[in-house]
Parts: sequence; structure tokens; C-alpha cells
Amino acid sequence: MAKNSDDGRGRDRTPERAPSGRQKLMEAALELAATTRSLASLGLREVARHAGLNPNTFYRHFKDFDDLGVAMLDELGTELRAGLREARMRPAQEGFKLSDFSNPAEGLAQAQALARESVGLVLDFVMDHREAYTVGIRELHGTSPVMRKAMQGLLDGIAVDMTEDLLGVLMLPAVSHEELLAVARVIVRQMVFFSMDYLEQPSRHAEIKREAERFILLLFWGAIAARAPELLAAAKLKFPTI
Repeated sequence: MAKNSDDGRGRDRTPERAPSGRQKLMEAALELAATTRSLASLGLREVARHAGLNPNTFYRHFKDFDDLGVAMLDELGTELRAGLREARMRPAQEGFKLSDFSNPAEGLAQAQALARESVGLVLDFVMDHREAYTVGIRELHGTSPVMRKAMQGLLDGIAVDMTEDLLGVLMLPAVSHEELLAVARVIVRQMVFFSMDYLEQPSRHAEIKREAERFILLLFWGAIAARAPELLAAAKLKFPTI
């Protein structure tokens, strides 16, 4: 018997499954649309040819290009949302609760670390999925109402996740669910612009990360500061008079 070239180390490996026709079509559409075009401008035969498939194969997997685009966003969105939730819930698993202001400096440091980790995860994800992210953001303001709605739904879903996680992890004092959701939506929308800058300006990566972290912290601490009078009243604290 001939000796295995890797001395048997590869025999336990699970062979990689070949991409399905559905996956090939999504990847082909992504590659074609990632330059300067939108999904709506692509032709069925063009995408099938790029994927190495018969054009009739397209309709076995998708109704139209909107259906393909939504499937692509669902796949990438699921991966991104799961990664973000894991990063945000890690402090809770370590016992971190910002339930009061007994140690504001420590609370700020922990919140800053959480913001830094979330920002880093988003920007790393964007770099790893450059084509998909570029196409998705383009479709946010594209000609297809279906794709615009899908992109808006993905961004809103990320904001809802953020709100639920932060209410459980940070316990931000006196900030309501509605206020926190409004802050989360602003953060998610602004991260779209930070991410595009991150893709297009590699020399500013460190600076863009710091800007994003600062933006997030300013919003959250601004929301808390807006409630400062109520917090002081509840604690029966008064500023000294002259």
C-alpha cells in the first residue's frame, strides 16, 4: 500500500463539501455586483455563466434577483448578529453589571472595553466580507424596494439585539428600553459610515476604531447624563449651595 503523503494525518479530516448551486449563484452575483453595479442590473444568464451553471438552474433556487439578494443578506446577517451578541454577552458571563454609579471610573472602563470589542468585531467582519458588505450598503439606497427593506430590517435587527443585550449586561441606570433602542439605532447607522471609511482608508484603521468607540460611548453616557437629575433625586443628593 502506498504511503499517504501527509503520513496519515489527513485521514481523519472531514472532506470539504462542494458548494451547492444555490451557493454558487450567490457567490457569482456577489462577485459581479461588488464592483460598481447593483444586483438589479445583473442578468440571469450572466450570473449563471459566471457560476458555471445552466441558466435554468437559477429558478430552482430563487424566484428572482431580489430573492437571491435577501438570501445573501440573511446568511451574512445571521453570522454578524451571532458574533456581536456573543461579544456583548461575554461581560455578563464574567459577572459584569453596571447597576449603579458606586465606581464610575471602573464602569466607564468596562463599558469602553465592551464598545472596543464590538467595534473591532464589526470592522473585522466587514474586512472579511468586503464584497458582500459593499453590495449590501449599496442596496440600502438602491432601486429595489425589496432589498432596501431587507437591509433596513437587518440594521434594525442588530439594533434590537444591541438593546436587549445591553439591558441585560450593563443595566444602564434610569435609561428606558425606548431610549436605549433609539441610541442603538443611531449607533448601527453610524457604524455603516465608519465601516465604509475603514474599507476605503486602510491607513486610518486605528483612528477610525477610536472614533467609533468614542462615538458609541458619548451616546450612551449622554443618555445617562440626560437622566442625571432623576438619579440625583432618587439618591436624595443635592449640590452644595454657595
